[in-house]
Amino acid sequence: MSETPSFKDSLKKNRRIILAILLIPVMGMIVAIPLIILKAPGKMMVALPIIFFLIVQHIILVWWISKRMNKLIES
Repeated sequence: MSETPSFKDSLKKNRRIILAILLIPVMGMIVAIPLIILKAPGKMMVALPIIFFLIVQHIILVWWISKRMNKLIES
């Protein structure tokens, strides 16, 4: 019989997949930028700074989660 893998082993094995899933909203925001520029150039000055702020905020969150995952895997 096979043992069930521990949480650390599962996290270590699937770390890249988890981080890729967490970065999906960033990809959506990047796709939204050219769409806003093409479809609504008048609202570009309002939407783009907000999108850039959200991208930076989300990337910092994913970076922090990545660091926490590394600490958990190493301990």
